Amino acid sequence: MTADHLREKNIMRADFNKTNELLKEINAALQVSLEEMEEKYLMRESKPEDIQMIAELKSLLSERDQVIKKLIEDNKFYQLELVNRETNFNKIFNTSPTVGVINPLAKVSVRCMCMCSRNLTAGASITHCCVPCNSPKDVLLRVKLPRWLLQIPSARSGLPGTSHFE
Repeated sequence: MTADHLREKNIMRADFNKTNELLKEINAALQVSLEEMEEKYLMRESKPEDIQMIAELKSLLSERDQVIKKLIEDNKFYQLELVNRETNFNKIFNTSPTVGVINPLAKVSVRCMCMCSRNLTAGASITHCCVPCNSPKDVLLRVKLPRWLLQIPSARSGLPGTSHFE
């Protein structure tokens, strides 16, 4: 039995080795086929729809580039035109313009409607101003009103020359 057993064992080993060699050959062939497929996939042709879309996008991009270049040129032209017109305007009307002198945050002082005492006419009655003026020469010209009317604040605020804004 040992001889039969050894013979069967050797036959089985030979079959196994043949099958193993065959599998290695198949594996190598599949590996080569896989590499060829990967190369073919990487080098594949583009779809017609993709080529058309790329062409449309390129034309759209070139059109936008032209529009941007035109806008940049127009912007430069208008900047130069603005400088030219400002220089001509300053040459004609003013040699040294003062730009930015108005301060919108500054307080505006509005004085009352007072007149200098030398401008008084004869017969006009002079009373004191409701709030002292900045200059001692300034006095308020107004018609003499009854004292009780001057003591009402709401009536005084509507009289001309009695309101002060600072």
